[in-house]
Order: sequence, then structure tokens, then C-alpha cells
Amino acid sequence: MGTYLSKPITDKESDDSSNGWLSCGSSSMQGWRESQEDAHNCLLDFDERVALFAVYDGHGGAEVAQYAAEKLPSLVKNTLYDNQDYEKALIKAFMDFDDSLIETPIVEKLIALREDNNEECVEEEEEREELTELYAEAKMPIEDIILKYKNKILENVDKNKESVDENKESVDEPSSSKESISKPKSIVESNDACGSSNSSSSETVIDGDKTNVGNGIDECKPKDPTAESSPSAKVNGTPNDDKENDETEKLVAESSEAECGPSSSNGQNGTENNFGTKCLIVDDSEDDTDEDGEEFEGPIKLDDDDSDSDSDDEDVPSNRVICEDDDEEDKPGKDSGCTAVMALLVNNKLYVANAGDSRCVVSVDGKAHDMSKDHKPEDEPELKRICKAGGRVSNDGRVNGGLNLSRALGDHNYKKNKDLPNTEQMITALPDVTVLDITPDNNNFIVLACDGIWNSLSSQEVVDFILERINKPDVSLSSICEELFEQCLAPNTLSDGTGCDNMTCIIVKLKTQQKRSRPDEEDEDSEAGESKKHKSDSAEPESLH
Repeated sequence: MGTYLSKPITDKESDDSSNGWLSCGSSSMQGWRESQEDAHNCLLDFDERVALFAVYDGHGGAEVAQYAAEKLPSLVKNTLYDNQDYEKALIKAFMDFDDSLIETPIVEKLIALREDNNEECVEEEEEREELTELYAEAKMPIEDIILKYKNKILENVDKNKESVDENKESVDEPSSSKESISKPKSIVESNDACGSSNSSSSETVIDGDKTNVGNGIDECKPKDPTAESSPSAKVNGTPNDDKENDETEKLVAESSEAECGPSSSNGQNGTENNFGTKCLIVDDSEDDTDEDGEEFEGPIKLDDDDSDSDSDDEDVPSNRVICEDDDEEDKPGKDSGCTAVMALLVNNKLYVANAGDSRCVVSVDGKAHDMSKDHKPEDEPELKRICKAGGRVSNDGRVNGGLNLSRALGDHNYKKNKDLPNTEQMITALPDVTVLDITPDNNNFIVLACDGIWNSLSSQEVVDFILERINKPDVSLSSICEELFEQCLAPNTLSDGTGCDNMTCIIVKLKTQQKRSRPDEEDEDSEAGESKKHKSDSAEPESLH
């Protein structure tokens, strides 16, 4: 589902382009989402009389969608493409791209993209907060603004004064600073034995050595308190007075009693949280068993090694196992992915490859013609493949409680069954390919969009919306996309999420024959039009290179 902003970002990135035979308009809008995870391609001159358009709807991060927009079109120009087998060329490109996402150089590139995106999000959030504050100040009386900044100055003065006072106290008592460093040695030893960092007694004494506490070992044997007053608890080798030794012994005794119980409740080193992390799919399946019906249930295939991991690794700190698993599972391309719908227009023949729930629709004489089918886990062929691969689908249409789609680029955490090819994994990148002849006409055009549009409007409703505007003078195709976003945008996030997603849309129109004012030029255009029409009606393009 993701999380939402308190206010949607309705700024739009739009573009219009054209060449001798096509016009194209595109736009994208972040909307209610915390970040923009969509990407797209508009390549009108992909090849001679060949154009390529695509929409990639990212999830779990924007990096796979961004990398797809950068790399996937070039993979389409493979040997099958050279042989004019465009359908198989698209399939090969999708599968080759998906396979590459687990290669080390590509993973490193995806990690870099994710880091850049995270930094960008932080900067944008700070800018939004500053702008919001400036807008608020613009509506405030000048007296209130002066008072506001006066209070800020006074707060800073007070903070600086407190800091100076604290520094002065530390200078006045040099012996206490030494004691706070040397005395805790015995306490640290007790913490290391008990494996906890949440004891109030140890936190009272230790300032700098907290990182040495809580190594994840659950069992401990309290040490003899008398041993803690040994020479190791002395300042610079000099014995302390009796009062200080008594206080140390008291702290050690309290620390031993408090820290010999379970590890910290925050779950960082606790065995309970470790079990939940290592057996995430198992816990998820048990929780969903009561809620989900039998209709979408399927067997779950787990590695046998997982069940014995606790007994085999008793001597290994549990948090080390978690970190290794987390590093492996949280890599971009494993915990992130994107849907992809790609349209390859060769002369007047349209090839559309789709994996996921983005969609391509063609308006044919004003009627919506779906060129792709949304891939949803509850659909019979998708459900059968998911269950065969060892997964399950809940009643709300999610694979193993996660993705609510069944085909995507990336998401390799769902592609781990070593007994099956990549086309038969729970989530597969295998696209469906549909072919259609399309002719230039005022009511004929191509629309590609992410599910942020199709969740709000049907295919015919989108076609009708565009038809009302596409033939008006001085109306750009990108501006129609922008209006479409406003139509789909939800007024708030209180509903089921419809209208709250990122939105991306591309509209493509084949140019019809344009008449000119001068008769002689009109005759020339008519002859040229007949020649072009004859070329477009041929079964195969004359040249692709």
C-alpha cells in the first residue's frame, strides 16, 4: 500500500514531441505518494519508421523502473529484432533485463540509484517544509513574524547558555570524569556476560562504552560481586576510597540482577524478534490462515536449512544472522521491482508487451481496444503458477502477503525456486504480446498508463476523456494527460487508495494527411500521401535500419 503525504504533490513533468508521422505527449505526477517511483520512455525515432513507448510503475523503490527506462529499450534491438521477429524480440528483452538484475555490477548500480533517490527525497522534504513555513508567514501579521523570530533567537541563547553551564560543571569536577571512565569496567564485564544494554544501572554509569554492551548472548552467570572491587576498578592504578568501592559493588549487584533476564525488548538482539525475521513467510502464512479462504491457498516451499538454523548456530550471535539475511533480502531488485508495458510501433503495426498491471489501450474509431491484460494473482493461470512455485495468494489478492500483482521486472525475492525456470516463478517477467494494425485517423490513438490511472477509470472512460479534447485546436497531448491526472486524483487518502498512486500517461497519435492552402502544394501532398499509404499497408516494413 505504501504511505501517503499529508498533501498531494500535483506538480507535473510533461513533454510534447513529434516527427514526420507521429505526435506524442507524456506527463507524470507524484500525487499522494511519498516519492515518485514511475519512469517512462518516449522514443519517436527508435529506428527508421519505428517508435517505442513504455511505462514502468515501480514498487519498493524507483530504482528498477529508472534502470528499465535507461536499459530495456536497447535490449529490444537484439538478433530477433534484426530478423523482424518483433514479438519474440520484446519477450527476450524483458527476460534478459530481468535476469541481469541479480548480477553484481547491476546490483551496485541499483544501490547507487536508491541512495541518490533517498537523498533527493530528504532534500525535497526539507524544501517543502521551508516553503510551507514561508507560505504560512506570508499570511501572518508582521508583528507575529517578528515575535516568532525573536522567540527563536531567545531559544538559541538559552541552549547556548545551558551548554556553557554543562561544560563548566565538567571542568569543575575532573575526578568524576575519570571515575566515570574507569569504574564502569566491571559493569561492562557484567553486561557482556548478560547480553543486555537496557539496564538502568549500567546506563546511569556508562556513557561512552554502551556500544560494548548487548552482544546477543541470552544466558549469563552472575559474577561474584566481591570480584568487581578488584584492582580493575581503580582510577589510574590508585585505590579508591571505601565509599566508592561500596557504591561500585552495589551497582554490580543491581546490574547482575537486572541484566540476567531476556535480551532487550526493542528486538535488536532478542530471540523472539530474530525468529520473526528469519521466518517471515511462515509467520505471515500462519497469520493469514484464519483470515484467508481455501480458494487461494497454496503450499509454501521453504528451505530445510531454515528450520535448523537456530540449533546449528547456537554459538553465533543472533543479530549477525539477521544482518546477513537482511542485507541479502533488502537489495534493490530483490525487494523492489516494476511493472512494464511497452509499445513498439513498426510503420502502422503495433506490438505491445506487458508484464504487470500497467496498461496500453488503443482507440479504434472511438472504441477502447485493450492491448494488454492486467496480471493479477487471483487470475486462474497466474494463481496456478504461483501455487506450483510454492507460493500462496490471500483473499485480498497478494502473493505471500506482499505483492498484489503477479508479473514484474525485479522482485527476485519471489523468484528463488531453483527447480523452475524464470518463466514459471511466483512472480515472472514474462510478458504477454499483442499485435494490432492501426491507421491514422482523428479518432485513433494509443494510450499507455500506470495503474494509478486504470484504478480510477476504465479503458473506455479514458478513451472518451481524450476524445473530448484531442481534436481541439491548440491543445497539446501532454496537457490532456495533466487534465486526466486531476480527474483521477483523490481528494484525500481515506478511501481504499484509489486516486492516491503515482500517475504516468503517454498519448500517441499518428498524423493524418495535412492539406495546404496552395493548390499546387495540395496536389504534391496528395501524391506523397498515396505513396506513404502504400508503404504503410505492406505486410513488412521496407527498411528498419
